[in-house]
Amino acid sequence: MLNRRSTEQRELIREILQQADEHLDADNIYEQARQRSPNISLSTIYRNLQLFKELGLVEEHQFGSRRYYEPAPQTEHHHLVCLSCGRGFEFKCPSTEGLKSRINKEEGFRVIAAEVCLAGYCPACQERLTATAAGNRTIPGQKEVK
Repeated sequence: MLNRRSTEQRELIREILQQADEHLDADNIYEQARQRSPNISLSTIYRNLQLFKELGLVEEHQFGSRRYYEPAPQTEHHHLVCLSCGRGFEFKCPSTEGLKSRINKEEGFRVIAAEVCLAGYCPACQERLTATAAGNRTIPGQKEVK
């Protein structure tokens, strides 16, 4: 780990991140880590996440008011963020390659990486918000139809 001693706790945190099928925040990682290592502290989780970020092993994303972590991806991908539940969802966007090429050609700016983060409402929250909407209330960001 680039001149850093690999510890059991570091390996446990990396393993939790690698095996996750969704983005995890520090509290999620802490809960899972405590199941296997009851003496691990939340400060250890934060300290190691910071180290992993500095080493380029993980990426941190802010979805709403929370910070989520994932292993540094091998391919470019983007995120959809639900404004209601705060969950983040990955999606691929092939059109960013064309956009990067166009910016390079038209602006002379060489784009190395792109991250797209689109905010809105996931299907479950749309359904919940629509079901609870009454009278003239609308889903935030939705125009009222008269």
